[in-house]
Amino acid sequence: MQSRLVTRSATLLLILMAALAAAHGAGAPLPAWPAGLAAWAAGVLLWPRLDPRQRRQVAWLIGIGALSLAIGAMAGATHAWLGILTQNNALLGMLVGVSFLQLVGLDEDGARLPRGRGALWRTLFGVHLFGAVINLSAVFIMGDRMAAGARLSATQAVVLVRAFLAAAMWSPFFAAVAVALTYAPGSTLLGVVAVGVPFALALLLLAGYRLERELGAEVAGFVGYPMHLSALWLPVLLALAVAAGRQWLHGWTALAVITVAAPAIAVLACLARHGPVDTVRRVGDQASTRLPAMSGELALFLAAAVFASGLRALLAASGHWLPFGHFGALQAALVLGGMIGAALVGVHAVISISLVSAWLAPISPDPVLLATIFTQSWAIGLAVGPLSGIHLALQGRYGLPAAGLARANAAYGARAYGLAVLWLFAIAAWRDVAFY
Repeated sequence: MQSRLVTRSATLLLILMAALAAAHGAGAPLPAWPAGLAAWAAGVLLWPRLDPRQRRQVAWLIGIGALSLAIGAMAGATHAWLGILTQNNALLGMLVGVSFLQLVGLDEDGARLPRGRGALWRTLFGVHLFGAVINLSAVFIMGDRMAAGARLSATQAVVLVRAFLAAAMWSPFFAAVAVALTYAPGSTLLGVVAVGVPFALALLLLAGYRLERELGAEVAGFVGYPMHLSALWLPVLLALAVAAGRQWLHGWTALAVITVAAPAIAVLACLARHGPVDTVRRVGDQASTRLPAMSGELALFLAAAVFASGLRALLAASGHWLPFGHFGALQAALVLGGMIGAALVGVHAVISISLVSAWLAPISPDPVLLATIFTQSWAIGLAVGPLSGIHLALQGRYGLPAAGLARANAAYGARAYGLAVLWLFAIAAWRDVAFY
């Protein structure tokens, strides 16, 4: 009974946090910190849900951040602590709103599973589009269907991983884009999407080409997911809603628009399909199960806020050192390489992004270039990281070893990094930023 009360309280706090964050992002006369208080209260209630590895990681981040804040405060940086309550509120509110898109799911028509080269490419683009909207649930829906009662193959899992993570380059419903907008001052959703979509397409073409080469003659037997054009209504509708909101809702941030639009569209779609009574039940079930299940994401982003705030205080108080005085394409490529290397040893992209953001802040990097390396570190780093969330999720659901999936993506990751470096130089030329 007590556990149920705690879960319900945490759920209500997360909904309150999302509402407060959206209201602040919409320009309401409301400070940012009340949403932070609600988020921290929910995080405390959901702490017992974290596994031991998550607890250790979160505790270390908070400990380092708090120590840095204390040292910074003694040296005169007294205002950095407010970031603990304000840093990631908009991002967390968006994650709450987007979680309701899982109410819609994918249209299953019982079609026969396709095979061959065409099935590989259709599955690749299908999981990319739907993963960009309903996130990890698209991977599980497609994975369960592709397995067809048997075990999902490692090759099928690799297709899902590469295609899904490529959406980190541009999808406004993906945590990676929200993180990039939060930690790259001056970046905009339009800018991230403009440079992210072409690179995501390049990643998909690279992924498909590499998979064809890896499978060889066996590509004819690849079992994919039955995709149909009629199923694309949800991504199209959401894209139009976000574009309309950005056009007409002046003063609203991109994350505030998404926080409101995502659950509204999900509920309307559910009403059209299932009627009001069933919709109320489904929304209640979604809120009571999915939102508390965000405990790991919530704790990580709250800890990242403490960590980033502490780093900023420490850097402000102790002076600043950089091996370079300018952030050009070459420097961006080197920093991206370090971030992908950090992912290889288990450092989550959120942590490396918050570290790089605080470290580079004094030299004011070009916002598009900075946001791009953040999304690239997510799209590529998580594909090769053995401890990335998607690999661990596939291991837990289908029994596929996370380390094995990461190794299977190693050659792809190396080539993707090469493409990323070329793209960074192209962005630098477009933005009139020096190459080095």
